[in-house]
Amino acid sequence: MINTMKDPSYELSNIVVGILQVLVAIMGGLFLWLSIMAFNGQAMINMILELADESHYVSREETLFAGIVLLVLFIGCVAAFFVLRYLREVVKKERRHKFPW
Repeated sequence: MINTMKDPSYELSNIVVGILQVLVAIMGGLFLWLSIMAFNGQAMINMILELADESHYVSREETLFAGIVLLVLFIGCVAAFFVLRYLREVVKKERRHKFPW
């Protein structure tokens, strides 16, 4: 009978990395959606500002800048997702190396 010993630190790190991957994917989707809205939504943003009785109107340059910033955040989330995926593989490899059974 083979005694299978599990290390809780590897299990916990695998769970934490999985949760971080899900959160990064959700935030990346949000940033992508917001960047699309910023690129296409200057009239909508100004309409919302009018409804809120705000005197400031958003110019084309401001929406372009906001869209670019949100797009860069989306790309950062994609990069973080793949880094976390790599870390998950490292944890699995380390676990196989330390506990071959």
